[in-house]
Amino acid sequence: MVQDRIQEQWPQLTGKLIRRWRKLTMDDVSYPYGSAEYLARVLQTRYRIDNREALLQVYEFECEL
Repeated sequence: MVQDRIQEQWPQLTGKLIRRWRKLTMDDVSYPYGSAEYLARVLQTRYRIDNREALLQVYEFECEL
């Protein structure tokens, strides 16, 4: 099973997420069941990028945690 550090730390990441991706809304980051997969889906919508690019950005962010 792959460990999802974003999901584990989701409540503490609100500020970092909004600073990194300015198009995210408070509703996006206050979602109680946030995860790497959820974040990638939101990034696809907000930034109009494909799934691969969204996952890459999420992976890079997760590596910085």
